[in-house]
Amino acid sequence: MTIIDVTKDNASDFEGVLGVDLISDLSRNFYRGMASVDDDNVCNGAFVYELLGVDSRKENTSVIRHFTAESDEIKSQLMDKYENNIKEEYVKKSFYETAEADTAAFYESRGFSKEEGESSELAITVADLELLPFNRQARMPEYIKSLHDVSVLQYRTFLKKLLIKEIRGAVEDLAYLPQNWFDREASSCSVSDNKLDGIFLVRKTPSGELRPQLYTAFGPDYLKILGRMLIRTVNYVIENYPPYTKVVISRHSKEVMALTQRLLDGYKGTPCFTGNRDE
Repeated sequence: MTIIDVTKDNASDFEGVLGVDLISDLSRNFYRGMASVDDDNVCNGAFVYELLGVDSRKENTSVIRHFTAESDEIKSQLMDKYENNIKEEYVKKSFYETAEADTAAFYESRGFSKEEGESSELAITVADLELLPFNRQARMPEYIKSLHDVSVLQYRTFLKKLLIKEIRGAVEDLAYLPQNWFDREASSCSVSDNKLDGIFLVRKTPSGELRPQLYTAFGPDYLKILGRMLIRTVNYVIENYPPYTKVVISRHSKEVMALTQRLLDGYKGTPCFTGNRDE
């Protein structure tokens, strides 16, 4: 049994274990992966985590995105490797979320806390968007555009403003992602005096999921801008994606949590275990 690093160069070898979305994420700056392989080079365990705070004034933390193994022995070896890695990356705290009771018990045995609750991700469908409580027929002003309709310079200039304010939404590596990493037609922008003052970024993952990533606006009319961008994006998605398409919302902040509670009242995340550990 051998523990090897999983990088963008060999990630495709582990698609059957990790899935196409995580394989894609492993090409991003702050994702790290490792796998256990047997003597026949068959994978029997995998571990993926994302580093947070690296490019900010916050302390470095880690969120474990995937952890599977065929035995507790393999789990221990993967966790040992993880612990060695994060020492070199100055991680101060680790977080996990899992639907598996045995995996949660293993985390607890390694010093993590354990709580029962619901997932931080809320999964709905495009069909659910048609039930949102707002007027989808509202006239769309000319200043609300798709991301496809703004220049790279306009986008990068606004991005710089966001990064100075340390606004990244659900994408820690926002500074490194090209404009076309997002669905440029589904994503919406607000343009005033030829400059962006609002943006709603949506990612279409390799598996076909839609994932809102960043939703923010500035200025005295920011609430109106937010509302218009939301309506434009929802209308585009309803008109251009099948009703069964999955939409996954990362409730990564109090603001996003409050918005989903208001717009998607009654929808819940899947039951899961969560926990953390000081490193």
